[in-house]
Amino acid sequence: MPILVALLGLATAHGQEIDSHTFTPRPFAGHALIDLRVGVDRLDSDHPFLCGEITALPWLSIEGCGTGSGLLHRSSEPEMAHFRTRGRLWGIDQQRTELDLLVGAGFAEIQVAEDAHGFKFGKAQSTEQVEAAGPELSLSAKGRLWIDKGGRTYVTADINAGVAHIPAAPVVTGGSSTALPFAAFTVGFGL
Repeated sequence: MPILVALLGLATAHGQEIDSHTFTPRPFAGHALIDLRVGVDRLDSDHPFLCGEITALPWLSIEGCGTGSGLLHRSSEPEMAHFRTRGRLWGIDQQRTELDLLVGAGFAEIQVAEDAHGFKFGKAQSTEQVEAAGPELSLSAKGRLWIDKGGRTYVTADINAGVAHIPAAPVVTGGSSTALPFAAFTVGFGL
């Protein structure tokens, strides 16, 4: 009997040496959970563009992006912030890598002076108004590369583009359109 156990142990050890080296991501919640990213949404900004995303379900997330005006700094620099829900339209998973196509819906806020509390939806309430908000739609391509052996953390890149409809935009920006296109590129990490 001890000889059989020893042979079984050798066979098991030998089998482990030739075992396949496939990788399976094993995130804490069974799917990517939290992203923190930094990037750009325009080239003339003094502050980085930041995004935080919480993925409640494998196909549904909530995201907020902006420079952190009113929270991280008190700059009067113009900014566009985004608050949206994103849904996975299409995706492909290949062991360590994932690529997703996401559609987003939510609202955007523009400002051209120091951020005030709250959001101002609808038409301009005064000719001196310096911020306004309205609905937005977006489309994103997002990639992930799982980096640790346990498959718990990843690096990510996200390209996002869309349009916001902000009725008070002409008063706030001095432009003529209520439709404001936007684009951003961010990179970061998550678990």
